[in-house]
Amino acid sequence: MRLQVVLDLAERKRKQADQCLSQSQAKVQQGEATLVQLREYSADYANNFYQVGATGVSPGQMQTHQAFMQKLRLAVQQQEDALRMDRAQLEKVKEYWQSAYQHFKAVDMLVDKLKRQESQQADKMLQKELDERSQLIRPPFI
Repeated sequence: MRLQVVLDLAERKRKQADQCLSQSQAKVQQGEATLVQLREYSADYANNFYQVGATGVSPGQMQTHQAFMQKLRLAVQQQEDALRMDRAQLEKVKEYWQSAYQHFKAVDMLVDKLKRQESQQADKMLQKELDERSQLIRPPFI
């Protein structure tokens, strides 16, 4: 088939887009899970400290707790920023995937149409050849 190379390239591009989409979705899911874990850890750490702190804490312990909580807040903020970027990247990948998929479907439909046309032409040629042969083989008495 004359367009088979084009179809193969479009299919390869679609498969690559499938892979990119899958990886991007997994990255967003992992980022979301990491953010949930960070938030839960931060809340648990704060609750544990306040429960222990109800009996009294030294200024050094309070300073250490505040510094650690600040680091946790920073880690949560950085994870939120990374997740925002990953989600934006996922949207771009979805657009690329959709474009690659539509291109593949269009080429596939064109190839199918051309195959049908070629088949119809071959059928017509065969019928014409059969008609010509049947006229050449007429009995002499007609």
